[in-house]
Amino acid sequence: MVFFNFSKTYKHDIHKVWNWHKKFMALERLTPPWDKVTVTKREPGGNLFLKDGKITLQQEILPLIKVKWKISHNSSRFKEGVSFCDTLVSGPIKEWQHTHNFIRTSTSQTTIQDEISFSHWINVKKLNNFTLESIRKSFKYRTDILEHDLSNAYDNTNGYYVLVTGSSGLVGSALIPLLNSLGYKVVFLKYEKHYKPSPSAIKMKSHNKDLIEIAWNPYIDDDLCIPPDIREKIKFVVNLSGENILGIWTKSKKKSIVKSRIIPTRSLLRVLEKNSIKAKCCVHASAVGYYGLNKNRLLDEYNSSGYGFLAQTTKEWEKEQNKFKKLTERNVNLRIGVVLSSKGGLIKQIELPFKAGLASYVGKGENFVNWILLEDLVRIIEKSFNNNNYDGAINAVSPVPIQSKHLFTLLAKKYKSKFFINIPSSIPRFLLKELVDEIVLSNQKISPKRLLENKYRFFAPTINKALDNL
Repeated sequence: MVFFNFSKTYKHDIHKVWNWHKKFMALERLTPPWDKVTVTKREPGGNLFLKDGKITLQQEILPLIKVKWKISHNSSRFKEGVSFCDTLVSGPIKEWQHTHNFIRTSTSQTTIQDEISFSHWINVKKLNNFTLESIRKSFKYRTDILEHDLSNAYDNTNGYYVLVTGSSGLVGSALIPLLNSLGYKVVFLKYEKHYKPSPSAIKMKSHNKDLIEIAWNPYIDDDLCIPPDIREKIKFVVNLSGENILGIWTKSKKKSIVKSRIIPTRSLLRVLEKNSIKAKCCVHASAVGYYGLNKNRLLDEYNSSGYGFLAQTTKEWEKEQNKFKKLTERNVNLRIGVVLSSKGGLIKQIELPFKAGLASYVGKGENFVNWILLEDLVRIIEKSFNNNNYDGAINAVSPVPIQSKHLFTLLAKKYKSKFFINIPSSIPRFLLKELVDEIVLSNQKISPKRLLENKYRFFAPTINKALDNL
């Protein structure tokens, strides 16, 4: 058996720290993205999940290879406000037990002591050391997340809800645990392609009292009626609808990119109108594609839109988003850059070949990439709710854009690629000129001017910090 102990003191009272760990999605919030873990099943047990509940996890350890973990909380090791313990029932390793101890060090300070013991099916020193190093890295991430969330908890005494579309996508799947962690209640409209709404009933599922899922098909559903006790409490709206722009830009793909943005946004507006929802803040996903391509100069929110398919699509998208101004006190268009996360987007696309040893970049590599870490993006969305200065267009990008050659060189180093090749731009442009020009070779330097003016503190202000947290 191998042992790991970790201790961290937080400047918060023990009741606040303990109650945070009782949040429905606390595990999703604390799990580092590079672990690639998803919760597939929860069994609440009795009245307290931390006492005798069970959970099933699925972890992607290699592309197309996933393993299952079944974890059970140990009721004999549970004491309210003091400790809880989770034990492996079955999984890819032989044994695992994690005890969480909460110690009141003062009226405003709490120390969490974590005690982990594990063993592999084969006792190999290198494997044990690798696991220990992985745990250490995870706990560094966990402490950063927990400290942030405890310090930024939302005092939701009014029981307000956040209405979210696109909750199952890359951004939404990270946003929901953050909102749950900070104290918001969440209603997410889940897109179901084959769902046919009934005028007299809606398809609704309660995960618990704070998380409610409602089936929604924005392409045919104009009359979604949200129960009165919920709709009266909806004060924040997050619109994340939109198909991924990556892929081959056939006429059909381009049509789908436009349609998946415009139609759900219009449908969401009708939902708010029909249910008489008056929001404090609506936040919409937009994109830095608004500024067009090949503008090798610093751009901020006060620059006009550019030219090209993405610029035109984003301009039309924001036009639809701005119709929400009549229903909300503030309306935010988040112009999002390249989102960095090991769970999707660019990193997911290049991870396999880079890990297989073959890294590359296209063209001279001098074009700038405007990036943002997923964790920063979801924090910015939440910050928009309660900061009156967050209104209109806001660039959701890092303050330090990076040239593509430098970015892919760092990624090659991270994934230990053995070969690094430069692909002449003429080759992909011959086949996919529009896509390559607007995405791969697009040369923008974009400033998050309004975020900096409002003193937003980036979790990952540099590319190295971002890559450490992928």
